[in-house]
Amino acid sequence: MEKMEGVETTENETQIPPLLNEDERRILDAYDRLEELQLEIALLQAQGVLSKEVPQEASEKDIAAAKQELLQAKSHYLLRSNVIESVLIAPPILQAVHAGDKATVVEQDLFPLIQKRDQLAINLTKLSTEARSARDELTKVEVENVMIVRRNAELATTMLALAEEADTQRKEDIQDPALRHQLDELEAEMKRSRQKWRIMKGTASAIIAGSGVDWARNPDLLDIVLDNEGE
Repeated sequence: MEKMEGVETTENETQIPPLLNEDERRILDAYDRLEELQLEIALLQAQGVLSKEVPQEASEKDIAAAKQELLQAKSHYLLRSNVIESVLIAPPILQAVHAGDKATVVEQDLFPLIQKRDQLAINLTKLSTEARSARDELTKVEVENVMIVRRNAELATTMLALAEEADTQRKEDIQDPALRHQLDELEAEMKRSRQKWRIMKGTASAIIAGSGVDWARNPDLLDIVLDNEGE
């Protein structure tokens, strides 16, 4: 019987305590209810103001003023809510991080969650930096792409002019060695320019696809990612 009693005592001692005690739970419930009441009061006040002060036909100026007031009210509400939440969560976080063995069981359980939150914040910062670098690289590639397209247009114009100058003769029929040599150089430069253009567009496609940007919803980005053949 003594062993059984000892086992029962051990089992009771190893039971996991609740995450929140009764007082903490009541405080959070009261805070949630306060938020609901404040929202209901704000809605009722807004309905009363609209029914008394707003004319039947609001002008563009009235609508713009109302939007501005809404933005200000929203910013004040979010600021106040953030301050209240910071005041509520700061003490247990400080206790969990700095109290050591003096921290309560709940605060000790909170510590690994804080570490995970901090690690996620670091990962988010890294991803944001990578996304910004990808956007910068994409901008650089797009600038080079525009320059190549412009050069292609200039080469095409030159080749058309030379074709007219040759009086629509085939290249094999052109007797002037200098003119044939110039055509050969232009064709080679055009080929190199097209190859470089395809490489740049392929690079831009890879950057966009790997950046995490929702390119499928952007027609311009979709065209860059899917159309790799170029013009």
